[in-house]
Amino acid sequence: MKDERPVRVGVIGAGMMGSGHAACVRQSPRGELVAVADVDGERAREVAGRLGASAYQSHRELLNRSEVDAVIVATPDWAHRDLCLEAAAAGKSMLVEKPLAMTVADCDAIIEAAENAGATLMVGHILRFDPRYVAARAAIQSGDLGGVSYLYGRRSNPVVQARRFGGKTTVLHYLGVHEVDWMLWAMGEPVTEVYARSSRKALESLGVDDGVFAILRFSGGAMACVEAGWSRPEQSSVDLDAYLEVIGTVGSLYVDTPNAGVRVEGVKERRIDTTYGFAMSGQVGGALREEVDHFLRCVQEGRKPLVDGRQARAAVTVIAAAAESIQSGKPVSPAP
Repeated sequence: MKDERPVRVGVIGAGMMGSGHAACVRQSPRGELVAVADVDGERAREVAGRLGASAYQSHRELLNRSEVDAVIVATPDWAHRDLCLEAAAAGKSMLVEKPLAMTVADCDAIIEAAENAGATLMVGHILRFDPRYVAARAAIQSGDLGGVSYLYGRRSNPVVQARRFGGKTTVLHYLGVHEVDWMLWAMGEPVTEVYARSSRKALESLGVDDGVFAILRFSGGAMACVEAGWSRPEQSSVDLDAYLEVIGTVGSLYVDTPNAGVRVEGVKERRIDTTYGFAMSGQVGGALREEVDHFLRCVQEGRKPLVDGRQARAAVTVIAAAAESIQSGKPVSPAP
């Protein structure tokens, strides 16, 4: 049922992504930012105070507010399951940062809880709102490339990103899941086999891989390589190095993220993001804003999100298969 009232939103997690989500809700005519919660109470108060919302150190206090219609879960990867189950029990619709969860079983628990509660569940796979990746998918779907023969997707960060998580998530969950979800969406067919290998040197003390190469086979016969890494030098001027290549029978396409933004040279070279969450005239623009607006519209109008829980689960099954393949040294079929 369509509801013209703004969706009243609480944001759980006030870090980089959570504060960006909160700003997008605050400026959207479809949303009203009601509250921000973070285990770091000072951080919650800073973000909430800047955006005119209430602040909480406990997410349960936020969930107990009856006027909150929906929540955005922007906590780290490993902290999604229990929060989402509590949000569903409180009858709140949810936009959950990717990945939906760290395991397939946890994804299933969240999906079941949301369905039982009749709550909208959307997962923040932001490449589905990045105009470059949207255009790349459209080229594949239209047949401009002919049949897809193979795909290659790379996503890597400086080592500081890995260190700040202290070994609690993996490079595939944090970065590789972006490419996996986009490839599943673009190809429109499942992955039937995964073979993956990894390297562990710079981050060995944390017990996580520096980088992973995962080879995917799609049901239609196409192959893909997903490269995910987070051990580049801290001094790197490029925070996000992402690249996509798709080779078809009659055409090919390329997305080159590092060269798509703004480069500033001087004492220290740096790159400025102009795609995901840049500020313009005091407003957040780009893919993050499009993602949040889509979620608010889905809650208002009872629409199915562009990426729902079951689609997000499919990406996690591929990540899980890659992790199993790294351990066994053999190809693995993702869980059904």
